[in-house]
Amino acid sequence: KWVTHAIVVEDGKETVTATGHKAEDDPEQVVKVEINRKKIDSVVVKFKYKIRVYNEGQIDGYAKEITDYIPDGMKFVQEDNPLWKDIGDGKVVTNQLADKLLTVGGEPETIEIVYTWINSKENIGLKVNVAEISADYNEYGTPDVDSKPNNVTPGEDDIDDAPVLLSIRTGETVRTEYIVLGIAVVALITTGVVLIKKFVI
Repeated sequence: KWVTHAIVVEDGKETVTATGHKAEDDPEQVVKVEINRKKIDSVVVKFKYKIRVYNEGQIDGYAKEITDYIPDGMKFVQEDNPLWKDIGDGKVVTNQLADKLLTVGGEPETIEIVYTWINSKENIGLKVNVAEISADYNEYGTPDVDSKPNNVTPGEDDIDDAPVLLSIRTGETVRTEYIVLGIAVVALITTGVVLIKKFVI
């Protein structure tokens, strides 16, 4: 699983930023979005995720159901996710790959999901989204040898996560950057003067 886009709607203008992340990224870099402090109640922030499912085993099979766990501080909007269903308890599921045979060493299947940030100045920081294969099937009834569906166990190969980070952008932050830059320039000048006195004079 990985984050493909950060979507910000501010003053009616939508800005879509591609992260450039790929399924192979391990670890995946945190996707960061800064929110204008004065518009925190009106801005819309969404994140688009992709989930890639493939078969690295020895038997062809199916990912009959995929569960995605709604991150704290985010909400699931049905209109953004017509192929997913909210089943409560912070979980949404999809069976859109239920009839897609995943062959050994074959091409992966990829699906998408979108979450929306819940506006609040207290609701900032790291948000981690987790997806898992919650039901699988093969014609032999053979269980997966290194993971168990629907057990939410990190480290198994049927589960993955993707992080995003929200922060508030303020004028003070910009001024602080200028202060740091000013200090660095002064330090550089001072160092130059000292070196001139030491090695030239």
